[in-house]
Amino acid sequence: MEQAKLETPAATPPSPPAARSEWLLSAAIAILLLTWMAAAGARLAGTLSVTRDEPGHLSAGLSGWGNGDYRQSTGNLFFAQKWAAWPLFHKGLSPPDPELQRELGWNPLLVGEALLFSGRADPLGILAPARRMTLVLCLLTGILVWGWAAWLAGPRAGALAALLYATSPVILANGVLVTTDTGAAFWYIAALVCYAWLLRRPSARPAAATGLCAAMMLLSKFSAVAWMAGAGLLLGWHLWRQRGRCRIAPLVGWHAGACAVAWVSIWAFFGWEFRPGGFAYLASDPPTAAGLAVGFLSRWHALPEPYLREVLVFADIMKPRPAYLFGEFRTGGFWDYFPVAFLTKSTVAMLLALGAWLFVRLPARPEAERLSLEISPVFAGALGYAAVAMLTPLNIGVRHILPLFLVTAVAGGVALARAARMGWASRAFAGSVALLAAAEGFSARRQPLAWFNAIAGGPMSGFRIMVDSSLEWGGDLPELIAWERDLRKTDRDSPLFVCLLGPPGHEHYGLPATNMEWAFENGGVRAGYFVFGATRLVGGPAEFYGQWSEKLRHEWNVDGAPAWHGPLPHTLAQLAVARLAASCRRLAPAERIGPVYFVYRLDEGALERALGQDEGGVARDGRFMPAPAAIASLSSGVHGRQPSAGTALSR
Repeated sequence: MEQAKLETPAATPPSPPAARSEWLLSAAIAILLLTWMAAAGARLAGTLSVTRDEPGHLSAGLSGWGNGDYRQSTGNLFFAQKWAAWPLFHKGLSPPDPELQRELGWNPLLVGEALLFSGRADPLGILAPARRMTLVLCLLTGILVWGWAAWLAGPRAGALAALLYATSPVILANGVLVTTDTGAAFWYIAALVCYAWLLRRPSARPAAATGLCAAMMLLSKFSAVAWMAGAGLLLGWHLWRQRGRCRIAPLVGWHAGACAVAWVSIWAFFGWEFRPGGFAYLASDPPTAAGLAVGFLSRWHALPEPYLREVLVFADIMKPRPAYLFGEFRTGGFWDYFPVAFLTKSTVAMLLALGAWLFVRLPARPEAERLSLEISPVFAGALGYAAVAMLTPLNIGVRHILPLFLVTAVAGGVALARAARMGWASRAFAGSVALLAAAEGFSARRQPLAWFNAIAGGPMSGFRIMVDSSLEWGGDLPELIAWERDLRKTDRDSPLFVCLLGPPGHEHYGLPATNMEWAFENGGVRAGYFVFGATRLVGGPAEFYGQWSEKLRHEWNVDGAPAWHGPLPHTLAQLAVARLAASCRRLAPAERIGPVYFVYRLDEGALERALGQDEGGVARDGRFMPAPAAIASLSSGVHGRQPSAGTALSR
């Protein structure tokens, strides 16, 4: 695509080297921005309640340190988990009792919940040090972003890239959680930079660095597949640019050397043991292509057995699952899910900075050739990752495209710096974007996970676009607890029922509420306050996520509606929660608690109408069809009162 040119000089000499003072100023700005990010992250690490996946990652990492026990399989590999668990292991914290782990089938979610919630210790007291370790990775990634942008276009580009990085709510939100996303993003960028170095200067050092970083990425998350796609694009571009001049044989040799370093690094991570801890991780070879391949590699001891096991787990995770986008559910996801996620979860400043590339003029040769050669890794890495992400059926959170926000910060910083050299108007534009980035980052610092940009309607409208870990993950209990305390000043007796996304544990944080599923199982549902997290409101409980089909409606009318006043078996209790969520979707909430929680005040008559015979319609694809009334104003402020008349949540 041709780039728009504000002016077309016959020849534009390259910009003079930046003075030492400019580099010092750029480094100082980057340090200041990352210090602010560290302060905001440290506050979040100590205040966010436990999110859905953190217990499993923490427990798996801690077990990995203890006797090389990798039997807790998350499908998210090992590096980031062990990195986060290091301070807890160093302090002497032990995993739950081995016999208990055996009884729980080494399920990381259940074992992690036992680790955090079964003792007397404060769950956050255990989790906070591990979260701070993830934050360290986040800050190291920021240094990489600054350095790469500064190398591409000078110190101003580095400072602007650091600003876009530090003010991104998506980066901050995932930089304080015990998950594998930040670690994988760090190694993604490191491996991409090293591979670009290898293509430019094929030799032993870049080959070794590429192999090491690629190995750590392979040990962090299976987003390595997306990295390979970007690396393939970059290699193709390099060979095309160097056609007739590239020496193929040495390049192949250095690639082989990088692969050898990666292979050695993976074995070193597991202490050169095929079965660390002496445990068997593969009981049989599943009759699938992946299973046969893993079985072959296992028989030849090509890679450690825990790693091979994770390949099979990942293949199972990647099976089509229900996804939610713009009010619709679809098993297998949406091709446009991640493009929408990127556009709605990026700061407007980051999008404007990326758009600045349309106005960067092409310099004269040979400067233009050098620019295209140097910036090509950024675009190849982004295109490869985006292409793979759009083809995957796992659409549950923007965190899965976290590396795209990193490369966008680099590209945006370079674009703004180059555009600023084109005159006073361009400098004013770059300055305005910088101020906007600072304002957006500051406004999102308290709830970065639930943040959506102004183009998407802001955080209070986010549930209309996407839910799951793009909006909530169970970390917002402090807001709900504060609301409940205010409620009890005027209403001491009404019961509170909750249906939330996240691990069980609200009672550990001082929230006197009853899980809706348990209430239906025990026959304790009565008039009171019913609080749904956004994910559970729009999609129902996990067992029926996204469904309210004709089959379920018939089952409820026959078995559920006549019996919901008394105790229900587990499966029917889950169906009751799904039925109640479907009914509440047709009502305006009595209150909104931040972007995540919807409160419904239901008396006995309202409960009977919600849980009685279901006469609602069902769409052709099986989704519940809400009442046709217009939606109430659900984007009001926190604790904003809403009318009690029934309205629909529309697309």
